[in-house]
Amino acid sequence: MCGVVGIVYGTHNPALGKEATALLRRLEYRGYDSTGAAFFDGDGGVDLKKKVGSPTKVAEELRLEEDTGQRFVGQVRWATYGAVTDENAQPHEMSCRHHLVGAHNGNLSNTDQLKEFLHAQGHQVLSDNDGEMLVHTIEHCYDEVVAAQPVTNEEEHRRATLAGIRAACQRMEGSFAACVSFPERPGIYALKAGSSLYAGLGKDTHGEFIVVSSDLTSVLSKTRFLIPLEEGEGLYFTESDYFVFSLNEELQHRPGLRRSRFNVADIGLAPEYRYFMEQEIHSSDENLNRLLQYYFPTAEEESLFAAFEARESQCKELIDGFLRLYEVFEASQLQQQLDQLVDSPFIQQRKAEATATLAPNAGFVSEEDSFLSELAGLRAEHAPALHLIDQLLVWKKKRRVTAHREQLTQRMQRCQEAGGRIYAVGSGTSYHAILVGSGLFNQIAGLSVIPANPGMFRSCFLRSLGRHDLVLGVSQSGETKDLLDIFQEIRDQHGADIPLISLVNNELSTIPREKSDFYLPVLCGPEIAVAATKSFTNQVALFHLLACAAVMPLDQARQRLEQAKQVIAETLEAVASDVQEIADQLYLKASMHILGTSHLGLAKEGALKVREVVLNHCEGYDAAEFKHGPNTILGKNTIYSLKELEEAAGARGPFDLEQYFTNYPLVFLCGPVERDLKITISQIHTHKIRGADIFLIAQDHEGLRRAVEGVPANVKNYTGSFLRVPSTQDPDLFVYQATTVLQLLALKMSIAKMKLLNRRQIEQHGVHPDVPKNVSKSITVD
Repeated sequence: MCGVVGIVYGTHNPALGKEATALLRRLEYRGYDSTGAAFFDGDGGVDLKKKVGSPTKVAEELRLEEDTGQRFVGQVRWATYGAVTDENAQPHEMSCRHHLVGAHNGNLSNTDQLKEFLHAQGHQVLSDNDGEMLVHTIEHCYDEVVAAQPVTNEEEHRRATLAGIRAACQRMEGSFAACVSFPERPGIYALKAGSSLYAGLGKDTHGEFIVVSSDLTSVLSKTRFLIPLEEGEGLYFTESDYFVFSLNEELQHRPGLRRSRFNVADIGLAPEYRYFMEQEIHSSDENLNRLLQYYFPTAEEESLFAAFEARESQCKELIDGFLRLYEVFEASQLQQQLDQLVDSPFIQQRKAEATATLAPNAGFVSEEDSFLSELAGLRAEHAPALHLIDQLLVWKKKRRVTAHREQLTQRMQRCQEAGGRIYAVGSGTSYHAILVGSGLFNQIAGLSVIPANPGMFRSCFLRSLGRHDLVLGVSQSGETKDLLDIFQEIRDQHGADIPLISLVNNELSTIPREKSDFYLPVLCGPEIAVAATKSFTNQVALFHLLACAAVMPLDQARQRLEQAKQVIAETLEAVASDVQEIADQLYLKASMHILGTSHLGLAKEGALKVREVVLNHCEGYDAAEFKHGPNTILGKNTIYSLKELEEAAGARGPFDLEQYFTNYPLVFLCGPVERDLKITISQIHTHKIRGADIFLIAQDHEGLRRAVEGVPANVKNYTGSFLRVPSTQDPDLFVYQATTVLQLLALKMSIAKMKLLNRRQIEQHGVHPDVPKNVSKSITVD
């Protein structure tokens, strides 16, 4: 995954370098292998700067902030095709037949074939990078078009460019987004062919502009007015003029602008935090508020919502009228249409009821809170009416969510009664949430949920699905290709006989909109850090509330989730110093295991977080399973490279390997269940005498304390550490406590290791809480 960005102003912008640097830095989580920027002066001149390194590093080294220009195309690279070199950095500039500059995000799977073709056609290919093949291919196809019919004006040039782009897209295989521009011609052409791309129009002190980016936050940092862009479409734009065109056929149109539901503050870093991962962990308790809000009824809403139900069609018309305000961008026109909307007799009759229970200076509570606040700023006297609209929006979504919650739990129960099987499928962190969720369904609801990742499901279950079975898909983005493929294969093989239901965070994505019978929202909000934290917590919480709702009254289920929220907050406050102490002992350990007693999903997720952001080897196992082979790593082992140690010894004489052996760290997770306590105590004793250092995360227990603190007689330099989480004696709530501690542990280890490597001036080490190397994700929630 890489990131591409472009912006066009109407005239020369002396601060374009600063704008470009800020946009590139917002893409840093998508790529850090190399960074590049092309500045166009508007008269045919291009200043291309690119180098190996992250946007933060390269911007300083190449002094990008000092550049000026009329438009800019930039890219951050996460290397796939071609080594990490300056030559393979993007953008690419070429003049084999026409002067063209461009960059892309994604992969061209036929890069080798394209390179051979381009060489054969006489193009000068300077790198192994698929981005260069893309720009060359567009240049070549454009040349074929103008060779057949020369262009004499700007309109003919644009038509020829569109034809060349479409022809190039037929030659290229893969998924990508791209920006290309002819320096001697105005504007930029942006392409969306399988990778994320967002566009927006705005105005600042330097005039009007249009900006495109792989990342939504880049666009929102400049404007909230978005240009709709669908898959398989391209966008031609200058500073204010634009049109959207098909990449496959001769179609084009000029869609109206849309106001984003988010602004950059919604997805920015709060002043009290230094890292997005840190912020997202510490917001986990508050994120459960959305689940509480939309999945459970409240007495306070009952009367007002009953009035909405009695006038359902009228209320929906009001909501539609409010949503149409998103398409109004001129302030006076927006005020006028808002006045007309709130003048509705229904709003005038009910607005007092909507505000009667509000606390003084209460804010808006629906997912449209940002826009409602903006409208209240335009017309303060309409605040009561806007609060009523706020409640209408909650009512509309809540009635759908609660209906689907009830529908899912009923289907799951009927499935089991009919002898069917319930499968839950997800990748990475979502798969680990499924492992935890299947345990909650088993313990709370007595329902069997079979967890699987897509590969496991395809190889073990796909062909044996029966007519009474049900499949749940779990995804943060709703675009996970592995899960999309599974859903499509089920449809292809079984038609509509197998219910497909999804749990997703991005409600506008492909899986809920196109592949599912219905979906339930995870409601954790945008997640910026590459390593998933708050989305995992909300996925687990959603499984928890569904399991509770299946077998107990809703007020009891709600109480369970409220307890979970409180436990997360208490844990965050209670363990900070203890987590830091353990992180300081573990962050330089080359390898470790996390062992969950009856908590395999938590152990795997904790290990994944360490691997992702610390870049240390870490495995997650069931605690009792560790003794069946993996325990051979305890005691003397060679997890470091003997070759390097031997070479380092050099001529100093015989090499003393003994001095390099250390105890191996095991992190145990144990909830307050008597059988689990006994197993954990036994496993601690078994492993520490064989050379393990023990780190335990559990509620306070005398037997556990003795097991951890007891020093084995035959082991040198034994370390035993017991991190006590607040006592609840509730095994379900322990899930949230362990999740919180493991996420904090990975965060603290990552920061400690990153700072050390930075002090040692180790280049491209890739350790970072938000943007670790070799992994990436895109924000797809708007």
